Amino acid sequence: MQTSKVHHIINLFLIYNLMNAILTATIDNELIGSPVVDCEDTMVSLTFRTRKPFTGRVYVRGLADDDRCSRNFASNVDQNKFSMMIQNGDCTMQRQRVTGSLEGIMFSLTIVVSFHGTFVTRADRAYRCMCFFRNIKRLTSGVDMSSIGTTELMDAVQMPSCTYSIHAGSADGPPAVYGQVGEKIYHVWECDDDTQGFLVHSCFVNDGRGTRYDLLDLDGCAIDPIIQPDVQYDEDLKRAVVETWGYKFSDTSVLNYQCVVELCKKSAGECEGLTPPTCTSNNRIRRSIADNNSR
Repeated sequence: MQTSKVHHIINLFLIYNLMNAILTATIDNELIGSPVVDCEDTMVSLTFRTRKPFTGRVYVRGLADDDRCSRNFASNVDQNKFSMMIQNGDCTMQRQRVTGSLEGIMFSLTIVVSFHGTFVTRADRAYRCMCFFRNIKRLTSGVDMSSIGTTELMDAVQMPSCTYSIHAGSADGPPAVYGQVGEKIYHVWECDDDTQGFLVHSCFVNDGRGTRYDLLDLDGCAIDPIIQPDVQYDEDLKRAVVETWGYKFSDTSVLNYQCVVELCKKSAGECEGLTPPTCTSNNRIRRSIADNNSR
């Protein structure tokens, strides 16, 4: 009997800075396009391009003074494309095992691209880099016959490209990088495969200092609808949106969001009963009681 595991990787990254006061400075440079996260067996890398030669620094949030977790480009005079590579498990990289209907391992950390050698400026960007390694298929064969050669089967299915973004004004509005408490913002998830739908679940927000607040449970239902309501899905299950209002932790202006996107094949009926989720107030009451009893 042989078992083959197929691991696929979904790269999602997101950072949303909610600022009441921002240190302003004139930086005659900027990022071009969106950085690219590359997930490998032993490392995570972030590759980005700037309009002019980059003379700032790149570091893992909170570890700017650690040579293993930061790079300084003050002496650069002509390059405008760079990569920051971090070994899996280094630089306070978080490692989370996901069990249940979705099995895999999530690696995550926040990388800051700073255009100034010392200060944080308006031009700087921070990216929450997440690599999700998922077991999506196990093929097992067993035959009680005379000894013959064994054929190993592997299912290599192309994973769709999925994105998570935050927008201002409307779900199709400009990306929200900075915002104010009370402003209307939209969280948007999209996947580009017509044959598959998805469920957004296990979402949380943290302040980068260890404080975490859960937003969606394992079923994809809002835990505290006052902060973030239930997610609304398009009929074709390729896009999901939730409208909410800007908020912040009391002692920090940075919000890091993280969610799990679980895929399902429409033709196989895998999405039925999974997404969109059925969320009721009774479900939320039962979850609250269960949480209180577990404390």
